[in-house]
Amino acid sequence: MSRAIYLPRCRLAISSRPTRSDMGMTMQQQPRLMIPALDPLYRAVAPLTEPLIRVVAGGSLAVHGYPILFGNKTAAGKFLESVGFEDGLFWATIVGTVEFVCGLCLALGLLTRLVAEPIIGFLVIAIVTYHWHFGFAWENRGIEYLLFWSIVVLHFLVRGGGPWSLDALIGREL
Repeated sequence: MSRAIYLPRCRLAISSRPTRSDMGMTMQQQPRLMIPALDPLYRAVAPLTEPLIRVVAGGSLAVHGYPILFGNKTAAGKFLESVGFEDGLFWATIVGTVEFVCGLCLALGLLTRLVAEPIIGFLVIAIVTYHWHFGFAWENRGIEYLLFWSIVVLHFLVRGGGPWSLDALIGREL
């Protein structure tokens, strides 16, 4: 037996008792649109947003990892050594592989939950070991950009690749 969860609508003023209009609104209900004519557009595009976010997140990682893995790995290794990693060439290979291979898998929705874990690990390590001391703003090499992508990838760790993924096509996911 399922039970609906009832929540009062948000108000600017805090009241001690819910009003009649607050009663009966479940979490499944959506607020009314200010421009109802846009509803068909929103309904048509809604199924595309999650796969689009997954493709852009994974694709961006893969594009970033490709030159590390297949390009000047020595330069990436020297950078990693300059920020405190021993054996920079080894870590450049790891970073390039995580970004490229896991990024491609994320974009395709293949083993989505499995590949989300090393991506989040890589992003958190980059935040803690390098970007943290620059503060928040990305313009100053801060954590903003990596934190954003960590949360995006966390979504796919929790929710999986979704209905428009290779995981769904195969019929299995972790």
